[in-house]
Amino acid sequence: MSSSSHRSMAPVSGLHNLSEFSLKQLVAWGDHLKVHQPQIDAQHEAIFKLALEIAHIWQDRGDLEELKALAERLSKILVAHFRYEEQLLTEIGYPELAVHKAEHQQMLDELQVILDRLHQSKSGTIAGEPGLAFQNYVLGLTVGHIFNSDMDYCLYARKAAKEHEQEQVWPAS
Repeated sequence: MSSSSHRSMAPVSGLHNLSEFSLKQLVAWGDHLKVHQPQIDAQHEAIFKLALEIAHIWQDRGDLEELKALAERLSKILVAHFRYEEQLLTEIGYPELAVHKAEHQQMLDELQVILDRLHQSKSGTIAGEPGLAFQNYVLGLTVGHIFNSDMDYCLYARKAAKEHEQEQVWPAS
């Protein structure tokens, strides 16, 4: 059983001590985060760009309505991305798919709680717990999930392709 099977079901944003790094350090897309599947890499890059947008609004104590709109946008993007990613992982026979899907569901549930809190907040500038919770969530999503969990399936896909002497790691889309 791999180490990813032993992960606790604590909030994804709380799995890593992200407070020790600046937002720009944490939410920076780069080649080191690529899984080398063009559609997933493009989706991940879009998620990182949205995360930077959220970070800038939070740091500048921006408009709460703008943050709510970005949270809704992120929710829609994640639902579509998770569905696509899970389909590809099914196609390659990823053995930790159930754990990965559970992590996706947990992140969607967590985001819904944050959305509910944001919608209960009064209009104006961002202040207080809902904005901070959203910021921590975004860091957990980008750095915690993509950098760790998604890299696990990337390694699996490469190893499986090598074992089967295949040049292509991912199924043709």
